[in-house]
Amino acid sequence: MANSNAKTSFSINHPENMASYGMVRKIASQFSKSAKCPKDIKWGTIHGHFLQKLNSAESLTQGQVAKILSMKALPSADIKAMRSYKKLVKLG
Repeated sequence: MANSNAKTSFSINHPENMASYGMVRKIASQFSKSAKCPKDIKWGTIHGHFLQKLNSAESLTQGQVAKILSMKALPSADIKAMRSYKKLVKLG
């Protein structure tokens, strides 16, 4: 049986195809541990944000995931969206 803590690598053969759930988890894991990740943004917030994008009408593609993973920090538009959602939940 393989070690469940092993690093997962993704090969993106078709950038226009829909991303997978594992790719969303990879985004959350990579950026939540990053020194450039804002302190108020945690793994669950990142995961939920990109999971919503995966399940939306304009689904998250493998090409978009590859682009995000190649960045040094999360895109500012995504950080703004995550913070807006957190504020909305607090009002709730």
